[in-house]
Amino acid sequence: MLLLGRTQMVDTCSYEESIRRLMKCGFDGVEAGVFDRGFHVRDEFFSDGFGRRMRDIMASCGVKGYSVSAHVDFTECEEKFRLVYDAIAVAGEMEAPLLIINGAIKKETEAFERQWERQIRDLGRLCRRAQEMGILLALEFEPGFVIDSTDLMLRAFSEVGSPVLKANLDIGHVFLCDPDPMDAIARCKGLIAHAHLENMKTGVHNHLVPYEGDMDLPAYISALRDAGFDGMASFDAYQYDYEAVAEKTIAYFKGIF
Repeated sequence: MLLLGRTQMVDTCSYEESIRRLMKCGFDGVEAGVFDRGFHVRDEFFSDGFGRRMRDIMASCGVKGYSVSAHVDFTECEEKFRLVYDAIAVAGEMEAPLLIINGAIKKETEAFERQWERQIRDLGRLCRRAQEMGILLALEFEPGFVIDSTDLMLRAFSEVGSPVLKANLDIGHVFLCDPDPMDAIARCKGLIAHAHLENMKTGVHNHLVPYEGDMDLPAYISALRDAGFDGMASFDAYQYDYEAVAEKTIAYFKGIF
């Protein structure tokens, strides 16, 4: 399993410098995000020739694996949908194997089925674009989203029916959202293209360093492997000085791996 650092957490410099700093921390590679920590678009991502430059930068930095992510509710409006749609092309130009996406934030003021229909419609549109570009879409479910459990994620996969739609399985979200997390991971066998790793306390959606929280992380890593996943997994935590906690975090995860 390759442990990736997220450029979104090292956002006060260029992507090139972010990558060099993450690799210096000891990560195996990077998850290159469209956004900064405040979820504002980093204009550099969509600049001319960015994907080609990134390929060269990855090679020069010794990156072993990399993914691309665009975490935004793409059903909210056409502008946000277009942002993810265009990010697929950039990821393809970078020769990344996949783009990580999440779904729609659930609205209590609107019937669930209407929100679900939009989610499935727009997922289908994105999948068609990803298939054209020859990359996968790795969907992540979250608490408070229209897709907020393994059951609903698998239902979405069935309804969209695209061979390029896979899972970015965030193990903390599985811990929070699924009654039997180990069974939930097992039911994703063959569908996991990427993972997010962290620890969490029971019932609290707060991404923690691996050495804090209530999760049995060795059991979760073992369950991912039993489900056929041994690929790229990013350390996913927002509240820390990411580089300051990287050394201890990497050592902890590598000890499990």
